[in-house]
Amino acid sequence: MRAISLFALLLIPFQLNAAQPASDAAALEGAVTFMGDSGDGTGVWLTDWLRDHRARYEFSADIAGKSSRRIDTGAAGKVPVIILNSSTKGDGNAYAYYAVLIAREAAGFIHMGMPESAEKRYMENSCMAEVYFELYGTRADLPLIGGVRDEEAAAQINSWVWDGPDSGPDSIARDGKYKTISVLQDEARTALELAKKEGRDTAALEAELDSLGREKAYYDKEFRQRENYWWTLYQPK
Repeated sequence: MRAISLFALLLIPFQLNAAQPASDAAALEGAVTFMGDSGDGTGVWLTDWLRDHRARYEFSADIAGKSSRRIDTGAAGKVPVIILNSSTKGDGNAYAYYAVLIAREAAGFIHMGMPESAEKRYMENSCMAEVYFELYGTRADLPLIGGVRDEEAAAQINSWVWDGPDSGPDSIARDGKYKTISVLQDEARTALELAKKEGRDTAALEAELDSLGREKAYYDKEFRQRENYWWTLYQPK
């Protein structure tokens, strides 16, 4: 722990229900602090990224799901904003539940430059699942997260529990919504060859293929290393 004792950390979710923070922002910022005090895991990594990028947090009744995100642009530059649905206010042990939703959106920001793919979805699931377990969640508790029933979030966590980084993207791709990077690479190569035969400009396709190669290399090396390191620290129950 970096700032508070283990005993105090365990009490935080229950203290929130006894005395609500003075503002909505304080509740969400408190959840981020809670997530960042989880040791040396994914919660710390996400919290550091959010702090370094001056992230803001808010509730809104105007989003369709339980959480969303946007980027605000002003004099200070681009600022990531994480939004939780107003319907989640005061639900269960709010800090733990808020932290998992915030982790999902933070992962979306961190991997924003990555092409939409099954690997990207798996990495986002990984972030929220690891935060869930770092904050004392268990497999048996799901679909309850901090006392709140959230079937969608639980399904994302379970998809990470059931499949490691080797098989995870393939399992996600089987649902048909996302393709693996390998499939995207094959499609880009086919499109590139066709463009060359037709004498069209290939710069954009070549750049896309290079980008896919970099993201595949990141997933295969750096991401897998981070996953292996996480498992040396935590063993989900």
